[in-house]
Amino acid sequence: MNRLDKIKDDKHNKGNCNNQNKILELDLDYLERGGGGTLAVGGSPSVEPSPDSLDLVKVVLLGAPAVGKTSIIQQFVWSDFSEEYVPTDRKHTFYPSVIINEHLYEVKITDVPVIPYFPINSYYEWAHYRFYGLRNATAYILVFDLSNVETFQYIRTLRDQMVESRDMRNVPVLVVGNKQDLLCSAAPTAASGLQQLAMAESACGDSREKRRNIVNLVRKHWKCGYVECSAKYNWRVIAVFKELMEMIDALECTGGVRSAEPPPESSTGQANENRCAVA
Repeated sequence: MNRLDKIKDDKHNKGNCNNQNKILELDLDYLERGGGGTLAVGGSPSVEPSPDSLDLVKVVLLGAPAVGKTSIIQQFVWSDFSEEYVPTDRKHTFYPSVIINEHLYEVKITDVPVIPYFPINSYYEWAHYRFYGLRNATAYILVFDLSNVETFQYIRTLRDQMVESRDMRNVPVLVVGNKQDLLCSAAPTAASGLQQLAMAESACGDSREKRRNIVNLVRKHWKCGYVECSAKYNWRVIAVFKELMEMIDALECTGGVRSAEPPPESSTGQANENRCAVA
């Protein structure tokens, strides 16, 4: 093979790699309206995009153990949910291409093991969270369990550490309450009696009050986005990433100047079986 043939062959192989890196194109507006489609995934989700691709949007999901971070990602990318809980023990990355407001973004979604604290500087990140990309993320999704609002304290602490250790003015943060399907789902049996029914209603009332306080804190004080979803039933999972990408898209359109007002609350959608539309 002469040198010219070798150059042509190298360009051909590079083109094939680029095509594999863009296997998923998710039109979030279309999916949220309930549009169907077939899901076809090829190659590894952890293959780095080519350097000459569009600007990469780096999204990191953080949260306490067992709040459903991995399940949210897998529902979004693969429309898949596993009943078996397997703790995340290493970093996993996914590279869907997302279409929002007719803009195409290449997104790197990073799922990392539970971290005890957010690194205060690059040295601590290199020493303890090497290659996690925590401090240079474009945006964060902070996940907690709606059926266990105590898990919100974990992301509250992380968020406070983020604000203290890096400039967050142009870094969108979306707070997600997962496991909406578990809220007050334990219905009393016939033998439970009125006393247990009253106790269950009281517990639900306490939970609703805590949730209202969380929403008020997140939207009015943190000025962050807030979405509730159910990864198990794929309820509003698309809305999670649509809200985040709209926040990112708004920053792009305003040249990185973030509005002082929190993003408007998304309308409540109906449960549906969304599928990723592959271009």
